[in-house]
Amino acid sequence: MATEAKPLVTVAIPLYNNERFIAETIESVLLQSMPDFELLVYDDHSTDRSLEIARSYEDRRIRIITSDMNLGPEGNWNRAISEVRGRLVKLLCADDILFPCCLEKQVGLFDSPESSGVSLVSCQRTIIDPDGKTLIRKVNFMDGGRKESSELVRKMVRMGTNIIGEPVCGLYPAALIGKTRGYRARIPYTVDLDFWVQLLRLGDLWMIDEPLCAFRISNASWSSRIGEMRHQQFLDFMQEVAEISQFRINDLDLFIGRFNSAVQSMTSLMGFRLFAGSAEPGSTELPARGFRQEY
Repeated sequence: MATEAKPLVTVAIPLYNNERFIAETIESVLLQSMPDFELLVYDDHSTDRSLEIARSYEDRRIRIITSDMNLGPEGNWNRAISEVRGRLVKLLCADDILFPCCLEKQVGLFDSPESSGVSLVSCQRTIIDPDGKTLIRKVNFMDGGRKESSELVRKMVRMGTNIIGEPVCGLYPAALIGKTRGYRARIPYTVDLDFWVQLLRLGDLWMIDEPLCAFRISNASWSSRIGEMRHQQFLDFMQEVAEISQFRINDLDLFIGRFNSAVQSMTSLMGFRLFAGSAEPGSTELPARGFRQEY
């Protein structure tokens, strides 16, 4: 009997109580111009119709994995990258969206001779609201091309914010997962950045200077409820990264980063209140990022 061919890409969706958006997220994957992928949906014991909606799709590339108990965000994210068959992996939160050419263009970078030594391909992203309305067409903290890892991480520390992108933006080799410690929620706000930094210890970044995905902000997710902790958690993250000698982060980098992190936190809070009016008056919620599950 012939062995089933392995897909080129694994798209893994950690799912928990996201009945409003999961159909749109799944369909954005099925509409990819590059069809050589598997789509794994990991339902973390949802209590709404999320699992029912995910199971309604009959595409042979989709596999639904359930849990008898709620594992929480960290457990479900790590479970989502534990059984991948693809050569390349994308973790896709259950309310974000891939634009049709996202996988094709990101895979094309990894297949290029120029990508030798690249451990992560990312792209710019569009910010959308809960109704899918575009709030920011393109978030752009850097231009396109190859970025040497230590210079990139130093720039990120100095800017005091995530310049690489959320999980939806990244694509990385499955072979590198075993060389990382996975997704860690010790500092909840920077769970995605922590994983990106682990990958950047193994190679460089290639940034595609084009929005190939959409990141949705809302006040429904766990990550949007960490509010005023954002600034302090980024400072904690910077301090941890500064202890990695490979990145050559100095005291001036940390000083500049502390100032910019405070500014970014205030800007994010004001932007969320302006664009996502669903927040209650007086709320300190921020644009959702990091873990995108309700806990």
